[in-house]
Amino acid sequence: MNNLTSSQIIETDSYDRRLFSELEGTSKELKNLIDRGSNLLPDFRSLVLDLFASFFKLNVLTIPRDVDNERFTLGRMIIEIAHSSEAYKNLREETVLDGFKSAAATLILGEELIKWIKSDEGISKNTLLREWEISRAVQSHNDYEEQVKTWEEIEKAKSLKNINNKKLKDEKKNADFKVNAIEGELKDLIKEQKDILAKLDKKIEKQIQSSLVIASDRVEEAEDEIKGWGSSMGIPVEKALGEKIDLASKLIKSEKLRKLSNMVGSLKEEMLTSRTKVWSKTGSEVYNVSNGYDLGRIIPSELLTLSHKHLRKDFMKRFIEQKLLQYYLRLEKGRGPLIVCLDGSSSMSGDKEIWSKAVCVTLLYFAKRQRRKFRVIVYSSKGSPLRYFESRARDGWAMSENDIIELAEYFPGGGTDFQDPLDKASELLNLSKFKRGDVVFITDGECDVGEDWLKGFLELKHKLKFKIYSVLIDLTGRESPKTLKRFSDLITTVSRLTSKDAKEVFISLD
Repeated sequence: MNNLTSSQIIETDSYDRRLFSELEGTSKELKNLIDRGSNLLPDFRSLVLDLFASFFKLNVLTIPRDVDNERFTLGRMIIEIAHSSEAYKNLREETVLDGFKSAAATLILGEELIKWIKSDEGISKNTLLREWEISRAVQSHNDYEEQVKTWEEIEKAKSLKNINNKKLKDEKKNADFKVNAIEGELKDLIKEQKDILAKLDKKIEKQIQSSLVIASDRVEEAEDEIKGWGSSMGIPVEKALGEKIDLASKLIKSEKLRKLSNMVGSLKEEMLTSRTKVWSKTGSEVYNVSNGYDLGRIIPSELLTLSHKHLRKDFMKRFIEQKLLQYYLRLEKGRGPLIVCLDGSSSMSGDKEIWSKAVCVTLLYFAKRQRRKFRVIVYSSKGSPLRYFESRARDGWAMSENDIIELAEYFPGGGTDFQDPLDKASELLNLSKFKRGDVVFITDGECDVGEDWLKGFLELKHKLKFKIYSVLIDLTGRESPKTLKRFSDLITTVSRLTSKDAKEVFISLD
């Protein structure tokens, strides 16, 4: 019984193994899968590598059955049953030589296997324990076999003349005895395990078939979700393979993230439609007309000469000489930050949470176009810690993808307090070197504010010259804008959570 160190079932080359190692090093999801699976089955990493190779390789070659390799009976059964499945063959048409789809299929199938093994319908504890017994026996066999080889080398070494020949023979004999004893034990363990798993063959086959169907459906969704997410969030989809796999896994698992992505797409379309004319007029003003050759800024009367056959040559001459009449712009001074105060109280759960966070991400896109600092303050009960998310100048005034995902998933719950988030918003605006900031205050509730606090806040608001646009989500009809009226410049009520409901907010932020 030799070559017991090899636990692979699929033949892999150095490229396959290197790609898999890179994936394991960059994908938290894959690393987590292997760690969790390794607590259940010995050599689970080898099984995951076999699955990846089964999807990725152009020519999949299975290491032939023999006594040695059959010691990992469960792993071999999983691979062989998968390969005989029509669902696997169909899925392979999508995954062959595609690292992303192969890794996605491996991750999904691995997750389904772990879920099944841990369920009441899965493999019994005794069966799993026997896998570990076989693995430990294999390790012991390998250790003693190495000892035998060592003693044989010592026996052949001519330089070791003073060695005790009797002791050498005894040690070698003992190691040989251990190897033979463990080989017998292994044969018994493997036979017992094969008999048990043979009875579970149909059960395992059913699970593998079901898992492959799930993997096939989700792999198809994964790339579409990645593209949709990148388009909605304005984030490039080109990234390290491991990072792409992790994002796809999050999107597949999180209905909240998928809904957010779809809603942001609708809101961005609404915002772009409603603000096209406004954007074309803001940010600069004409302050001079002089000579130049910038075709994007020539005055209308110059364009008329192009339509006249005698004046067209004169136009071309003056273009070459840089003497066309064109306007010059004076850039508008920088705008203060755009801050969104987002209600994270318990009553905001569900569609209200998704819609309000989609508004946040869409306003991030709006602020980025205006090159403005953007911040989100998530608030709830009085005294509860505020959570902040912000864009960065070094990232082109964008917010990192991890921060967007964290914002999407963060939901504190609890009650509602207006004063703490507004105090923090005014503090951040006061720290900015630019005035004329804006606060978008989103809530579905009503909260009293103190008179002394309100007086001080309004004085600071006037001093810093910022505006507050409040959005009251009044789905039940019982919500009141009474408190919001005391500090807001504009209040928008939302009775339906649609993209058109945010239109007034986008238009107002000029």
